[in-house]
Order: sequence, then structure tokens, then C-alpha cells
Amino acid sequence: MRKNRCLSLLLVALVAGRGVTAWAQGEGKTLREVLVGQHLPLGAERLPNLEKTITSGAELNDAAQFVIAYYVNNGSGLLKQPLYLDRYERKTGKWQSAALGDAKTESRNMDVNCLGSVLNITSFGARLFLDTHLTPSAGCVLVLSQDLRFQAGLYGWLVGHLGDDRLIYQRSQVHFAPVHSTEIALYDLSTKRDLTIFPPKPDPTIRKARIGQMEEFYKTHEKWCMENNDPCDPEEFDSSLAGEVVSDQREHALAFIISYRQIQVFRGDQKPEGPEEVVYVYRHVDDEKKMEYREMLWREVDVRVGSVPLEKLVEPEILEKIFGQDPPKTQP
Repeated sequence: MRKNRCLSLLLVALVAGRGVTAWAQGEGKTLREVLVGQHLPLGAERLPNLEKTITSGAELNDAAQFVIAYYVNNGSGLLKQPLYLDRYERKTGKWQSAALGDAKTESRNMDVNCLGSVLNITSFGARLFLDTHLTPSAGCVLVLSQDLRFQAGLYGWLVGHLGDDRLIYQRSQVHFAPVHSTEIALYDLSTKRDLTIFPPKPDPTIRKARIGQMEEFYKTHEKWCMENNDPCDPEEFDSSLAGEVVSDQREHALAFIISYRQIQVFRGDQKPEGPEEVVYVYRHVDDEKKMEYREMLWREVDVRVGSVPLEKLVEPEILEKIFGQDPPKTQP
């Protein structure tokens, strides 16, 4: 059951990628038409775009608020900044509006403009999170205060959080790269610290074995590397997040599954497959000096703590069993 569930989630992620169609509920409608459809009170003095046609946005509708993010449709078929936001607070019955003309972040010493079609809006704590679409493999998370002020941009998409300030996100990738290596990071909104959690360094046992496997393949495939425009770096190989990231704030713990199955398909020979379900468990991710992790196959998890689901691995009593002894020397 555990294996089938994770494989199903992985296949959905690979098929969907980041190429999700932008929100289209209000496509071709004016802002007024969309809001009337949501049975919201309209204050014309607070909503300057009320009679304008909107495009490429999303909405959040919960018990506390209604939020809509959108661009004004200028008829060109292209998105024209700024990105507009309107928020209705149900408790006060008041609207707030804002316009984001600039939302940039930095990734690998490269400036990234995070303004793209809005795929989704979520909220926790006192913040809003907008998931924007840039390419089929890349997007950004825009972090906004409840008064719609831009606080941070993350080049990737949220996969979890620890409390209100620590965000877990998967970094975006180059869409047409020959290798797709998953990177998972923690961003602390209070300190602005951005920490790579995965892949862990130094390389643990299973990743070392995968590096050795790739080294052996490349030794006899120099011509293949040229034909496929592949860097053939044994330390760079396909990996994907299989399922969700689970977390527990009590020990600032995370757990997730990584698949090392090949994503890319090449002409001629194919790269060797890696293990498809490797479990990573972390604790103390709030303190880089104390942070520790374990890399395990499911059979190792079963030996240590019994047959438990992924979400149980971040509970304090289970963490003590996982980290209370040296990692087993099981081969992948």
C-alpha cells in the first residue's frame, strides 16, 4: 500500500510537472462579474479594476477572507504587470487592494522575476502564499503579509512548513536540462536564511552507491555523453520527490521519500535505474549546527521502528529510535 501510494503520487507529479493551466474561472470576465458570482459585497471606491476584464489569476475563499490575484487583460495575449490583489476581510467587511509591479528573487546568482500566471493562493499564520507559473519546470512562491505587502519570493513551490516562519520548498529546475535533480530547501522568513536540506552533504551511503553506479556507466559511454549532450557528471543524477513532505514542530523534524528512478529518456542506451523509494528523516532543521538526518530504505525503517506510515516518522518517540543508534549498513 505504501509503495503504490507513493508511486501514484510520483506519476501524477511527473505527468503534471509545473505546466498546470492557469486559473480560468474568471477568464474573459470582469472583476465585478467574478465577485458577484462569489456573492461578495462590492465597494467601487475600494476596487479600481471592478469593470476591467481580468486574466491569469487565482482565488482563495475561506471562512476568514476572500482573496483574488489577477492581471488586467490588455488584449495582447501577454501578461502585463502589475499583478493586482484584492482582499475582503469577512470580520470587518472591508476590502484591501494592492498592485505588485516587482517581485524578484535570486537563485544561483541569477535574478528571477517571479511574476507569472497565478496558479494557487494559500494562507497560514498571518500570511498569504501565491504560487506562480513561469515555465513547465519553474515557478515562484510569493509571500505576502495579510495587508498584501510583498515579503519574499522563493524560486520553487511550497511542500511544507514548520510553524508560521519556516517554509519548506522545492527549488525550480531548468526545464530542458539533461538531468533533473531535486533540491529541497528551508527558508526562514524571520532571519532570511535559505538552507539546502536535500541533497544532504556529505553524501550518505545510498547516494554514494548511486554515484558509483553512474561512474561505472560513464566510463564506457563517452560517445553517448556527447550524442545526448549530457554532462555525465556522476554526482548529478535524476531524483524526484515522491509524495508529500511531513513535518512536526516539536523537534523541527521533516520526513520525505525520494525516488532515484530515471526521469529522462535518451537515444540508445539508458542510464541505470536507482532505488525508487529512499526515506529521508531530519530533525533540528531550525539549527544548522544541530541538524541531523538519516537516509534509509523502507526495510531499514521497518527494522528500526516497525511498519509505520511516513507521517509517524517525525514524532518524537519515533525520532529517538531512528537517531538513537548509528545508521545500519544495509546496501541499496
